[in-house]
Amino acid sequence: MTTPCFCPNPECMNHTSPGTHWRVRIGTYATIAHGNVQRYRCRSCGKTVSDQTESIHYFAKRRLPLRAVIACLNSGSSLREIGRRYGYSCAAIRNGVLRVGRQAMAAQVLLLNGMNQRNQIVFDGLRSFVTSQDYPCDITTVVDRESETILTMTHAVRGRGGTMRAEQKERLERKLALWKAPPGTTKRAISLVVDELWNYLRPSPDGPAVIDTDEDPLYPWILRSSWVWKHLQAWGQIVHRTTPGSAPRSFLNPLFPANYVDRLLRHRVKEHTRETIAFGRHSTVQMHRAWIFAWDHNMCRDYRVKRPELGLHGEQGVVTGSFLRGIRRQFHERRLRITGKMVPRSIVAVWRNEIATPPVRWRTGQTGTMVTIPRFARVDLAAGLCMPVLSAPAPAG
Repeated sequence: MTTPCFCPNPECMNHTSPGTHWRVRIGTYATIAHGNVQRYRCRSCGKTVSDQTESIHYFAKRRLPLRAVIACLNSGSSLREIGRRYGYSCAAIRNGVLRVGRQAMAAQVLLLNGMNQRNQIVFDGLRSFVTSQDYPCDITTVVDRESETILTMTHAVRGRGGTMRAEQKERLERKLALWKAPPGTTKRAISLVVDELWNYLRPSPDGPAVIDTDEDPLYPWILRSSWVWKHLQAWGQIVHRTTPGSAPRSFLNPLFPANYVDRLLRHRVKEHTRETIAFGRHSTVQMHRAWIFAWDHNMCRDYRVKRPELGLHGEQGVVTGSFLRGIRRQFHERRLRITGKMVPRSIVAVWRNEIATPPVRWRTGQTGTMVTIPRFARVDLAAGLCMPVLSAPAPAG
């Protein structure tokens, strides 16, 4: 059980700075999933809380083995396989993944708010698909060049290209008549990435800030439309370098950090494996699994397998080891608190289920969505501060 650390009433003095004896026990209540749960009352405002209020299992009808679920996900297991292994339905495992995914995004928010400013980043897009290969998607990943830490990710469904047989074209036309990605989805996703760059990308005394991408024409067009870019470029404080996608993906390639993360994502997450049958069925759930991978990569994996003394990816000039240990200590038990922290808009879109996703049952029609955001999750997100839009046009004067 997780003993509450603060009063959930935002107007109470014990919400931000609780004292030593801010609560008093007022009995217990019995639950099937969690056993007997201790209740408390705040001495200041009278708000009642329990040992489940701050728990990651809050409002769960079944207590899933979340540690095992995370380990299986990052080992290439599908949701249905995990459910069969531990005796749960696929829907129950999916709900557990959503719960852990929000925890992983909260950990990323704490990481971004606690890290130093970076001066070299790499971003590139991973091509995958959702619901069907008729709906390819791009997961644009921004990676710190020095530490290979994942900074942010966005998702965009795009149109299918390449050669197709006659029956494939006919099927695609029928699908697009029912649902197609909103126009400009890819451009908005990349613009969102560029907008967030300026919150952690800064020139250093040793030289200008460097952005490495491939030769996609959208990247320079969107970068140069930002007034922050124009300001930094006027002072010679930023450089955009492009590398052909056909260049060897070796350590000498400037895009190596992004290529390295993409390779690990395809290796560890089942739905991104080449020619997989365990495809993603919802864009939001797909991004929750991607953020769980990012949590494991940034805060749990060694920077180099053969040199564990170098520490984790997140410790390579980003944050201290004690900071990461504090997050890992409560990750599997207590919901991470992001009160007053800057939350990237890419994470807000995933958390709120605002990503466009095609239907799975397109022949019979499908209404609604498989993803429901519980009230406590919306409250947790509302406690954070939405990251400002820095790439908006500069004010007149």
